[in-house]
Amino acid sequence: MDSYEITANAKLNLFLRVRGILSNGYHSLYSVMQEIDLADTITINIFPERENGFDIKCIGRNDIDPKKNLCRKARDRFFSSLRKKAATDPSVPNARLWKKGRFPNIEIVLTKVIPSESGMGGGSSDAAATLMVLQEHFGNPFTDEELNQLAVNVGADVPFFLYGGTCLCERVGEDITDLSSLAGIPLLIVKPSKGVSTPECFRAIDSKPLPEFDEGRYSAYVSGLNDEDKDPLTRFLEGEDLLTNDLEIPSIEKIPEIGLAIKALLDSGAAFSRMTGSGSAVFAMYENEETRDAAFDKIKNDSEFSGCEVFVSKTI
Repeated sequence: MDSYEITANAKLNLFLRVRGILSNGYHSLYSVMQEIDLADTITINIFPERENGFDIKCIGRNDIDPKKNLCRKARDRFFSSLRKKAATDPSVPNARLWKKGRFPNIEIVLTKVIPSESGMGGGSSDAAATLMVLQEHFGNPFTDEELNQLAVNVGADVPFFLYGGTCLCERVGEDITDLSSLAGIPLLIVKPSKGVSTPECFRAIDSKPLPEFDEGRYSAYVSGLNDEDKDPLTRFLEGEDLLTNDLEIPSIEKIPEIGLAIKALLDSGAAFSRMTGSGSAVFAMYENEETRDAAFDKIKNDSEFSGCEVFVSKTI
């Protein structure tokens, strides 16, 4: 048995713009994504002596259907792509076995911390971690471009987690540009008890004219994020009027607690607060850990948010 343990970090959409619908039916997005230190832990056991079995166990959260877990989809897509590549490229290690579909048994144990239906990419991060382990175990059979395409076929957020850090993500999510790190910003995250349906959120967006998108201003802003002479929070806030999430309003209409959380976080001394992804989690940035920690105590003891999960975190 070969065993791997890997950390799968959550992400935040620091802002998220919807630019339209692509020819493949997916929405074209423009978003800066940021890795944070809130994370799941994954153990992947590979049994070469057994063939084609798969088992997944989830510890810590019981609201995830194992049959719909993105780790399973990542494993299936990886093996399917490897079988196709092995059939045409004999240089792939062990191509003779893979083109016959004789793959080893995989066991995945997830210790979940990242909440589901939060817009924090927990399932996508787990899937990316699975792809990275399989890529290493099978001798790196895919190029970076091939693995990126494989990842987006698992889920829109999955390619980002192959990079991590701070990235501009465009189109479905596969067009990724590394940016200078925004690591070290203290964060507070509030996750309402209810989650948001991503398809419902996008349907609500599609029913209305898209908000204006000034490509020139966004391009200049993203370039400014690479100015490392300024601290991360200052760099980020310089384009504050651009830092909107087009999915926030339809999500608040479904779950009013999202809007209440944003207001409470700003009132607690946050420099910035926004919903991430399609929600329902809301994050806030603080100038220092002392202000953040005081805000945590305030929010945690506020009866209005008694049904919410509250996390202390930071950008990494």
